[in-house]
Amino acid sequence: MEEINSIKELINEINRAPKEEFAAIFKRISISEDTFRELAQWKEDGYTRNCIARTDEYELLLLCWSPGVETPVHGHGGQDCWVYCAQGEVMELRFLQDAQGDLIETEKLILKKGELSYMKDELGFHSVNNVTKKPAMTVHLYALPIDECKVYNVEDELFERKKMEYDSKVG
Repeated sequence: MEEINSIKELINEINRAPKEEFAAIFKRISISEDTFRELAQWKEDGYTRNCIARTDEYELLLLCWSPGVETPVHGHGGQDCWVYCAQGEVMELRFLQDAQGDLIETEKLILKKGELSYMKDELGFHSVNNVTKKPAMTVHLYALPIDECKVYNVEDELFERKKMEYDSKVG
């Protein structure tokens, strides 16, 4: 299979494929960090969700991570999620919720540049964070788009529904 060298090629491949082929498509990504940086928006002390493409079948996002930033523990609104590390290194922590509602950490994954992860609600919940002192970028593909999801409120020790928003929209 040929490498995917541009955002346009990536979107074209996703548009032509059923979701069962999304992982194989992500494994072919060979897009430069500079290309992703052209679409990037950053927050000094947070992460941004930058929409690259969205259809009724999927949404493709570029997340830009400042050093040390993490997401809250969250679900995926019933959708499949593939994560590709485009720059830097991020850690994914996975959790299950026990009968008492407590979160139990089940797995820790480190994603380095070029590596891929997959998550869906049936696997539990997760958080992603940039564990380095350098910026990181990850590309997320959701089948179908996610307009809201469960997010864990640490203070109240429960999940709440959260509406998802973009920091920028490219396509």
